[in-house]
Amino acid sequence: MQKLLLVEDNEVMRVLAANTLKDFSLSMASSLKEAQALMVTNTFDLILLDIGLPDGDGLTFLNQLSNSSGAQTPVIIISGKTDIASKVTAFSFGAEDFISKPFDPIELKARVSAKLKKIEQAKTNSDQMKIGDLVITVSKQKVIIQTAGSNEQQPVDLTTLEFKLLLSLAKHPERVYTREYLLSEVWGNDLSVTLRSVDTHVAHLRKKIHKSKVKIDTVIRSGYRLLVNS
Repeated sequence: MQKLLLVEDNEVMRVLAANTLKDFSLSMASSLKEAQALMVTNTFDLILLDIGLPDGDGLTFLNQLSNSSGAQTPVIIISGKTDIASKVTAFSFGAEDFISKPFDPIELKARVSAKLKKIEQAKTNSDQMKIGDLVITVSKQKVIIQTAGSNEQQPVDLTTLEFKLLLSLAKHPERVYTREYLLSEVWGNDLSVTLRSVDTHVAHLRKKIHKSKVKIDTVIRSGYRLLVNS
């Protein structure tokens, strides 16, 4: 399930958004401080950001996010400000969209769904992924460990199933994927395969990437996720 962060200090708007976006995993913050705390421990697919917040300006926060290092999380501005200057500033700071309040629930869900679909398509169409020191080339089914600060590359020999498993986990590093989800993603509708096969292939994959800083973490009673060790 795709993860959203709503930064909004108006309780009525938070409740309306929660009811509208109930098909997604939605976290909510009523201030920039709360939002920053959530972003430290979570990875979000999309941020819905108000401009007027009790502890700061949403546009300034958006600009900080756009200029920060690392992966950029797409942001949709949701604001009662409807003047052209605010909209132009938001887009110049990197906003993906601008929704005026009060918003129509159907429109909000449609815009969020459309943006998330584009994000997923972009990830699918991207031929190369880099997570930590792992470089994954999708079209060639190739994985290498790239040593930082040098041109040294160590190829990782994976089976087709191991590659699919790594690719599924790599789509959203730090996100926990259930064994049931991975079983469906990697093996499809093969009814002869059990959840134990997921555990076995994860164990094999762990051994093959053990020299990488990227590790497969077991989350008890939940599933698996990729973590990048510093």
